[in-house]
Amino acid sequence: MKKIVLLFSLILTISIVKINAQTQTVCTNSINMKYDVNPSVGSTYSWSLKYGLGTITTISGRSDSILINYGSITGTDTLRVVEIGPTGCIGDTAKYRILVLPNLVATISGSDSICINSASIGKLRVTFTGNAGPWNMTYSDGITPVTVNGITTSPYFFNSSVYSSVGIKTFTITSLTSANICAATIVGSATVRVFPKPGVITINTY
Repeated sequence: MKKIVLLFSLILTISIVKINAQTQTVCTNSINMKYDVNPSVGSTYSWSLKYGLGTITTISGRSDSILINYGSITGTDTLRVVEIGPTGCIGDTAKYRILVLPNLVATISGSDSICINSASIGKLRVTFTGNAGPWNMTYSDGITPVTVNGITTSPYFFNSSVYSSVGIKTFTITSLTSANICAATIVGSATVRVFPKPGVITINTY
């Protein structure tokens, strides 16, 4: 019964990103993730991570409450807690599965030079790293946003609009999501320089 009480308490009081059955999902480099149990008078508690994907510290010296800072390594770990009663007897181990997911990084890059009234074709791209797709994003040249959903290949190449004005057009990603719950980081920009056509020429006759 002690094992059931400890595990039930842990599920109810855990500071979570997402709970799925007996698994918590967190992101790499998550900090101050809180876990605790309902303490029994005179007992102390020993915590450990089976594979060491995070660093455990106690809260205010209390062994029934801890914080975990996760590092940059992804994978599956198991949080374990054991109660040591006031008589020195050791209880059963309560376990909790933790899935550490990578953060998504999208890097937009590329450059091209085109003439007015034309478009950049196949020179601009977005590279996704950190987790598998599909990815959903919105990019913009500062004027026209374009949303693309269900991207499954990286790098993803995109074309510009046809421009009727000259100048430098700068593309950035304004929105990025994926099935992964972890935050996305957006890096870089892409540029298209639009040049004017030569002026009207006059054919001279002699």
